[in-house]
Amino acid sequence: MPVLFGLLAALLIGSSDFLGARTAGRTTALQTTTAAFLGGAVAVAVYSPLLGAPTARDLWLGALSGIAAAVALTTLWLGYARSTIGVAAPVAAVVSTVVPVLVEAVRGEAPGSLGWLGVVVGVTALVLTSWNPRSTVGADHVRAGVMLGALAGVAFAAMFLIAVSTAEESGTWPVASQRLAAFVLAVGFGLASGRRPFADFASVRWSVAAGVLGASGVAATVYGGQRGPLAPVIVAGSMYPAVAVGLAWIFLRQQLTGRQIVGLATALLGVALIALD
Repeated sequence: MPVLFGLLAALLIGSSDFLGARTAGRTTALQTTTAAFLGGAVAVAVYSPLLGAPTARDLWLGALSGIAAAVALTTLWLGYARSTIGVAAPVAAVVSTVVPVLVEAVRGEAPGSLGWLGVVVGVTALVLTSWNPRSTVGADHVRAGVMLGALAGVAFAAMFLIAVSTAEESGTWPVASQRLAAFVLAVGFGLASGRRPFADFASVRWSVAAGVLGASGVAATVYGGQRGPLAPVIVAGSMYPAVAVGLAWIFLRQQLTGRQIVGLATALLGVALIALD
C-alpha cells in the first residue's frame, strides 16, 4: 500500500513538473509558485473533508511545512528557469529522497535489505532517467541547477518530514494548510518586494493546474506516510522526474536516449524491490 501511494504521488508530481516547466522563462519563479500554491490549497481543501478530521496541532504542523514548501518549490522552479528541468529536477529528487530515508532509519524505521537495495536502484534510476547537463546550457547554468536543485531537495525533505508527523486521522488536511500558508508567504513576499504576485492569465492557468497536481501528489505522500513506513512512499514518489520525461516524450515528441530508457526500466526495478521488502 505505501508503494501505491508513492506511485500515485510520482504520477501527480511528475505531471505537475511537466506543466510547471511550460511556464519557466515566461514568468518569475515567485509568480509560478504563488498561483500553484493557490490552486493546490483550493483543490486539497475540496477533498480533504472526505479523508479525515484534523486537530489544531495537525493544521499548525501543516502550516509549518508550508514554509518549507514555499522555499522548495520557488527554489526548484528558479532552477528550471536558470538551468533546465533535466539538471535541477533529478538533484532535488535525489536529495529529497535520501534525507527522509536516512532520518527514518535513525528513528528506527530502517528498510530491510531489499528495501535498501531498492533505494539505491531508485536513486540511480533518477540520474539515468533525467540527468541531462549537456542539453542547451553551459557549465555555469549546470552548477546553478545543481545548487538550486539540492537546496530545493533539502526543503522538500523538511516539508515531508514535518507533514507526515501529523496524526493519521487528519488525512490530507495538513497539506491544505500547508499550501495555504505557502500561498500567503508567496503573496506577502511579492508585495513586500514590489513584484506582481500573478503573471498573465495564460501562464497563471498552467501554474494553477501544476499546483493542483503537485499538491495532490504531496497529499498522496502524506496520506501514505501517516499510515505506514515513510521510505517506500518517498522512494516510489521520487520517480516523478521519470514521469515528467515520459510526458515530454509523449506530448512534446522529445526523443528518449538509451540512458533514459535504461533509467525508466531501472526505476520500475527499484520500486519492485521496495514493494517486495
